[in-house]
Amino acid sequence: MQLRKVCVDVTAKFSREGGVRPLSLVWEDGRTFSIDKVKAVEHAPARVSALLPVRYTCVILGKERWLYFEPERQRWFVEAKSE
Repeated sequence: MQLRKVCVDVTAKFSREGGVRPLSLVWEDGRTFSIDKVKAVEHAPARVSALLPVRYTCVILGKERWLYFEPERQRWFVEAKSE
């Protein structure tokens, strides 16, 4: 399975202690998905090209999904199957 990087808009909450919690993301076709829960936050490599991303293990529509943040580029992305 080949994957591609899809950059997404994310609404996030920044705490005064420095934490970041993503609340929702906007997919490339304009649909907005609420993030029901963030289960884990860790530095982990992506399966697509990325600069030292932070991986958020999120629950979206009842399924676990990975959402990545690249601090160097200040952008969010997900991995999607190539068509």
